[in-house]
Amino acid sequence: MKDTYLNLKDITDSLKINQETLKKWIAEGKFPPPMQINDRVTIWSYAVIENWVAQQQQTVDWVDHQNLDF
Repeated sequence: MKDTYLNLKDITDSLKINQETLKKWIAEGKFPPPMQINDRVTIWSYAVIENWVAQQQQTVDWVDHQNLDF
């Protein structure tokens, strides 16, 4: 099966965030780094992003089911 790729606009539109936020998350290690095709083209594997989103949801679900008092 051939992998599907997403560009910066695909990611920011899907996550409803701006480019600056995405770049900050990447710099902080909070988001998977992109693949650099050349000096002007940056892409992400759809499968990698799908996995990242699922992990974020698992974290939210875990926190929601804990009896935590902050």
